[in-house]
Amino acid sequence: MSQLKLDSVTNLREAFRFTVSALFVVALIGSIACGLPETNSQVSNGGVVVGVPDEEGIRLITNPESFYTIDDLTAVGFKKSKQFDIETVPGATDIWYGFFRQQDIEIRFYNSHTEALAQGVELAEVVIGKKAGQRDPLIPVVNLYPAYAVVGNTVMLCERQLSSCQALIDMLE
Repeated sequence: MSQLKLDSVTNLREAFRFTVSALFVVALIGSIACGLPETNSQVSNGGVVVGVPDEEGIRLITNPESFYTIDDLTAVGFKKSKQFDIETVPGATDIWYGFFRQQDIEIRFYNSHTEALAQGVELAEVVIGKKAGQRDPLIPVVNLYPAYAVVGNTVMLCERQLSSCQALIDMLE
């Protein structure tokens, strides 16, 4: 009788191990499948899905092959307000503050998409990392840029949320 109980316990342990292993495999396959980019998306060298906001909804990288000037943006409705000195943002070739659909957007231009990623993202992270009440050195008002988008050769700092820039990006496409 004791041998029967021991076999039952052993079988129960094996069944438990099998069940846990199977659940692990199913969970792993599900997380891999859910994490795959859509077939029409691209993955950048840094592993970021191009054209899809990050999990926090505050960063977007899109249009890597595009090159924009301030004239391209004003042509689709961006209202430029103030041009900033490029000395304040290393690597930038032009910087404009303005509005699109009543939302503040600061646009930093670079020589290429690669330069916008290499030189602009770190500075954009500094801006979006500020707490309420901290000031942006370029604009003498309270920081209102909790999101940014790297769009072609530009870095757009977006007021309140990423969708503030998304409307402008949609007009450029």
